[in-house]
Order: sequence, then C-alpha cells, then structure tokens
Amino acid sequence: MDDLKALNSRILNQMGTANVNLHAILELVPVCLGRLKPDGRELTDLLSKLSEATHENMLDVTSINREYLGYARQTARDITTGYFDGLVILNIDLCQARALSRLTNQQIAELSRRWPGTIFEVSANFHRSVQELHAAAVPHYSAAILAAAA
Repeated sequence: MDDLKALNSRILNQMGTANVNLHAILELVPVCLGRLKPDGRELTDLLSKLSEATHENMLDVTSINREYLGYARQTARDITTGYFDGLVILNIDLCQARALSRLTNQQIAELSRRWPGTIFEVSANFHRSVQELHAAAVPHYSAAILAAAA
C-alpha cells in the first residue's frame, strides 16, 4: 500500500496541479490514479516494435513511466496468480494484466523511454483546482472524485 501511495503522490506532482485536497486523500484512495493507455494487444504489439521507435521521453517522464510500469507489473503478477483485486486497483482488464506480468526489466526501461509521453492517463477530475477544504469535507471530496472517475 505504501508503494501505491508513493506512486499516486508522484502522479499528482507530475500533473503539476498539486491539489491540496487530493494530497490529503491519498491515505483514503485504494486505487491508482493513473490508468494504462494501451490495451493488452497494443502493448504486446508495441513491445515487438520498440527497437524501431525513435521517440525518447524526457528523464522525468521516463522515470515516472518506469515507476508506474514496475508497480503495474508486480500487481499484474499478483492478478495472474489469482488475486483479482489488482484489476480494480489498476483499473485494467485481464488482457492488460497478462501483458504487464510478462514484461522484463529491459522491456520496462525501453517502454518507459519510447512511449510518447506518460504511459498512463489521469482522469480529468484529478486536474480540478479547488480551494482547501474543511477537514470533515475531505473524505466526501475523495469519494466524489472516485465516483466521477468510474
């Protein structure tokens, strides 16, 4: 769970809209804020074409992609062994989980560098900038954000 909190915090900081309310709810959010962009088939096809790709991401994007893919691979390996709660945590399907679980460290490094931009997308609801909420309102805010993203 600490890995997920750290990843979510990094995703929020990377977005540049460090909403104080969102940082306050990281303890309450049991899911990843990022959602994998490519589907399972697209991910598998892309891996075979990585050596041909000429695009390279900036270091900060490569770093967060690598962190996301590392976490996603570990969670996907849990999914393939029967712990299906990871499907909800990452908001992925079983095909994506199978593709992620087979990634090697080298493939994660290449995919992190060569995918144009971040390999995950963040719901538009997490980009909203609002004033700091009263402490009692923060849990309701997080529930509303998660419900709108679903």
